[in-house]
Amino acid sequence: MLCGASANQMPRLVFLDIDTQIDFMLPSGKLYLEESRHIFGNLHRLLEYALLNQILILQTADTHTEDDPEFAAYGFPAHCVAGTEGWRRVPETYLIPDLILSSGGEWVQPSGRERVILIEKPSFSITSNPNALRLVEALRPCHFVAFGVATEGCVRRSILSLRSLNFEVSVVIDAVAPGRIKRGEQTLEEFASLGVRPLLTEDIDSGKLLAEDHLNRISFR
Repeated sequence: MLCGASANQMPRLVFLDIDTQIDFMLPSGKLYLEESRHIFGNLHRLLEYALLNQILILQTADTHTEDDPEFAAYGFPAHCVAGTEGWRRVPETYLIPDLILSSGGEWVQPSGRERVILIEKPSFSITSNPNALRLVEALRPCHFVAFGVATEGCVRRSILSLRSLNFEVSVVIDAVAPGRIKRGEQTLEEFASLGVRPLLTEDIDSGKLLAEDHLNRISFR
């Protein structure tokens, strides 16, 4: 059985890397977010820190079919179609997952040794994958540290979903990128009103987050 921390422990850290995929982050991508060009280095630093400190990494991947009705519903071009080049992660965030949770597939019980779990999601929020919802519930209590793209899109929806489930969430504000700058700024203001803690990459890279909150590394049992 998965668990986060025992009842007398502080919540443990889980890093949440949201949709850092080629179709969003490279100029060749189908739904390129130009502002993402500023965050590559910080994304790499965050994931490197998590691996060195044995912090569980959840990576979401926007995952669509070729004729996904979401494209027409929101006026999006076809993007992040499963198995295509654009669906893959950029080199700075590419990690080989220990476990893949597909949407609509059967629940796969983690072994307890995973360091990276890939979550395929059919829509904006991490919880649009029922298996992901089951996973995060099993990780209670934990503190999510979120980053990725797009600030006002999948990052926002995923953070709102986690907050609605009463999880503690921080957002790394120099490791998220918006589609539209103004809407990204409004989203960060919304996060603050919801108790989402703003962090900088250097806060984490320096160990400040662990020192201040006494958060333990994630574990399973």
